[in-house]
Amino acid sequence: MDTATQIRTGPIYKATRPERNARYRQWIKRFACAACESTRLVDPAHSGNHGLGSKSSEFSCVPFCMACHDLFDADPRGFAVRNNLDVAGLILKFNGLWEERLRRTA
Repeated sequence: MDTATQIRTGPIYKATRPERNARYRQWIKRFACAACESTRLVDPAHSGNHGLGSKSSEFSCVPFCMACHDLFDADPRGFAVRNNLDVAGLILKFNGLWEERLRRTA
């Protein structure tokens, strides 16, 4: 095999814009910190892929107090391991709660 074969037609990487939802961000702030359970100064921490100068989708946010948020941003995987957090599971949990909330208010 001397040449590479592209299986799918079209561009290999497709740029997508992350979803923005200010109401979801405000709603996440109502929960206690997922790491230390503090209820003061809770901030939504974006946990998905980050590009230079951009953030991931709002729907990948996890509530962390400002101190835990800084630690999470410095070393996301290490922070999750040290605090025994399943970040992907937390995202699914909060997304499910959000969808349930939307169904109740519709």
